[in-house]
Amino acid sequence: MTSQNPSTPVKLPPSAANYTAATLDPDLRSQINSILLKEGHVTKIQDQLLHALHAHQSNWPTAIQNHALALLRSGEVASFPALLRRVLEDVRQDTALAPGSANANGNTSTIRSLNGSASEENGAVTVNGKKSDATNGAGTGARPSLAVPETVVDEALKTTRECLDSVCDIDESGAT
Repeated sequence: MTSQNPSTPVKLPPSAANYTAATLDPDLRSQINSILLKEGHVTKIQDQLLHALHAHQSNWPTAIQNHALALLRSGEVASFPALLRRVLEDVRQDTALAPGSANANGNTSTIRSLNGSASEENGAVTVNGKKSDATNGAGTGARPSLAVPETVVDEALKTTRECLDSVCDIDESGAT
């Protein structure tokens, strides 16, 4: 992994700050991804994310492991593909609920409706017909939230921005 700037940084127009996955030119995305891989930035981003996950008080990796084991032991899932789909679905569900349901300390606040598909009943949240406890582990039989902690996401985004800044130059003249 090198800490110096790439020999040929990707030139981006000033409008690139407003690009989305849908509007970013696939060739430009491929060029950026190639440089990020070649320069070792992808590994740096992954390492930082893993470190932040393990360092966070929520102990997210262990929560995921415990949830997967519980699903296997209960018989709710019987194959690895089904387990992976279910865990990812549960992470997405808890992440969708997290901004309005539980903060990093596990305290419950208001539940936001997700296009009318979320409801609260006696501390349990139902999303698309599936019950989940949004209190981040409080209460009988509840599991901890599987949402990736916001501070971890912020740290990963910060590292990603730093890596992108090191391989991309904004061309202020507007030429690409």
